Amino acid sequence: MEEVKVSIGMPVYNGEKYLSNALGSLLKQDFKDFELIISDNASMDDTQRICLDYSERDKRIRYYRSEINKGSIWNFNQTFMLSQGKYFMWASCHDAWEPGYISGCVEILEQESAVVLCYSLADCIDADGNSLNLILRGPDSRGLDRVSRCHVILWGMQYAYPIYGLIRAEALKKTKLFSEIAGSDNILLFELSLLGEFAQITERLVHIRRLPDYGSWDAYVGKIFGRPIKGLQRRWLFWGMLFEYLCVINRHIRNIFARFFLMFSTASCVLVRYRWIRQGISKRKQGG
Repeated sequence: MEEVKVSIGMPVYNGEKYLSNALGSLLKQDFKDFELIISDNASMDDTQRICLDYSERDKRIRYYRSEINKGSIWNFNQTFMLSQGKYFMWASCHDAWEPGYISGCVEILEQESAVVLCYSLADCIDADGNSLNLILRGPDSRGLDRVSRCHVILWGMQYAYPIYGLIRAEALKKTKLFSEIAGSDNILLFELSLLGEFAQITERLVHIRRLPDYGSWDAYVGKIFGRPIKGLQRRWLFWGMLFEYLCVINRHIRNIFARFFLMFSTASCVLVRYRWIRQGISKRKQGG
C-alpha cells in the first residue's frame, strides 16, 4: 500500500449519532495525504453501515470491526497498530475539526524537529452542537528541558484533549500507548513529554463534544475496561495509575539522580491532583 504522511485513527463504539458529522469534517480537511482507520468495537447500532458507506465513497478510509467488545483501550491502540503514516492522530467519533487543523499541525511538525505533538485550541459543544462557551487550552512546552516539560504536563494539564493532537509515529512507537488504568491519556501525554516538545496552535480548530455521560466515573471506567470494575479492583485504580507514572520515568530516565527527583515530584503531584479519585472510590465504598 502506498505510504501516506498522516494516519487518523478513529476508535468507535455505537457512534451512529455523530459519526457522519465527524467523518465529514475529517474528509473536508485541506490536507489530503492521509488515511483514516476506523476500528469498530462491536457496535450494535448503525455504525457499521455508516462506515461501510463512507469507505466505499472514499478509498482513504479503512474499516475494521471486532465482533466482541474489547474495551476502549484496546480499540484506541488498535488504530495505531494498523497505521502507516509518519504522523498519527486519534479522532473521536463525536468531535469535529476545522479544515485547516491537520495542515496546521503538519506544518509545525515539519519545521520543528523537537516537537513530537502538535494540537490547537479547542472549544466545547453540547450534544446538539451548541457552544458551551468553554475554551480548552493546554501547554506549549517548546524550549523547555525534559523535566520542566513533565512538570508542565503534570501541573498545567487541565484537560487531556491534546492526546487528540497530531503525533510523530516514531515517538508513539517508543511508548506503551494506552494501558488499562485510570488516567491513561494523561500518562501517555506525560510519556510523550519525556520524548519531545508540545506545540499549540492558538486558533480554535477542534470542537470537543461533551456527551450526557461526561463526568461519570462509572461510565469512564466502563469504557476503559469494557466491563464494570468493582471491589478490590476499583480500590487499586488510583495506585495503579501512580505506579504506571513511575514506570514511565524508569523506562526513559537513565540518570539515577534525575530519575529519583522526577519520581518524587511526580508522585507528589499525582497524590495532590488526583486525590479526587481516591476520595470518590472511598465514598463509593462507604455507600456500598
